[in-house]
Amino acid sequence: MSTVDVAEAVPLRGGTPRRLSRADGRLLIALADPESSLAPMSLAPERAHLLLSQAERHGVLPAVLRKLRPILASADLRPVRDDFVARFSAGVAFNMQLRVEAKRLATALRAAHQPALLIKGHDFADNIYPDPVLRPTSDIDIIVPLKSLASVEAVVASSGFGLLPDQRDDEQLERKWIHSVHRRLMLEIQGNLVHAPGLRSKLSLGFAELCPHGDPAEAARPSTRLAIAGVHAASSHHFELLRLVVDVLQAARRLQGAAEEQTLEDLVRRSGIRLALVAALDLAATLYDDKRCREIGRALAPVRFRGAARLLINGDVVMAMETGERALQSWRRSLFRELLKRGPGRDSLPSS
Repeated sequence: MSTVDVAEAVPLRGGTPRRLSRADGRLLIALADPESSLAPMSLAPERAHLLLSQAERHGVLPAVLRKLRPILASADLRPVRDDFVARFSAGVAFNMQLRVEAKRLATALRAAHQPALLIKGHDFADNIYPDPVLRPTSDIDIIVPLKSLASVEAVVASSGFGLLPDQRDDEQLERKWIHSVHRRLMLEIQGNLVHAPGLRSKLSLGFAELCPHGDPAEAARPSTRLAIAGVHAASSHHFELLRLVVDVLQAARRLQGAAEEQTLEDLVRRSGIRLALVAALDLAATLYDDKRCREIGRALAPVRFRGAARLLINGDVVMAMETGERALQSWRRSLFRELLKRGPGRDSLPSS
């Protein structure tokens, strides 16, 4: 390890942690893959702590901790192991509680005949990850038709959730609700995965695009999950967490067969998400040298601005997001947003 690498590996006391060294950044990316078996033979306590801290910040702690556990059994690493195992266990308990409330809410919405699509979070954990515990989530996310919003929110209110007045964003089509008893449990009701109004004239992924015939069951397929993962990473968050890239990686691995590929193409065409999805697939393919991501990206090409997106969004951008260097990469993400605004649009504009 060079002198520079050692300096970068020391977290700032009482402040935002510094980014990992380039070598440790690559190691964290590799460890975050839920289906890889790669693990280092040894780590110094300080280095292990920083890796796990960044893994937690990036939402990939379960996969990283599982791979590091054998070497964390050594006497000098047990304090690090015990600290992060406790954090992991608390996260699992929280996710179980979220899962119970999500199922209860879904049952209430079905009973009231209100269409709502549970997305990301537990849906990804159950369907695109080899073990649900490897995909932590922080809230419950549903997408609903805008015309049904009032009726859906009436069911939500009767299910023990209260709207946060300062978290209602009608412009971004997003409203946040908190459970009245379990105050850490948040529900986000969304009208569209593309939050920025300036982007929705070009690309849109709402209930109408995901469920064109109005049935939430239409979205229970690999092609839809890949579209959601790609747009969530590229448009909603601009690749600020490694977990977002891993979602794309896992969703791409699950998409197999000509029928699903055609369904994805149809969804991409009517939603205008081609550049966002291809950029997400290109990033996942690069970080994980993944053949399936490359194949799907190639099938969706050509797309205008693909090369520019590749230059702007890379592993360095992702790994800087949860450190003090986040602001230094903001220009790349801003230019990428401009590419999305100027990219190819939708073939049609379905109403939500």
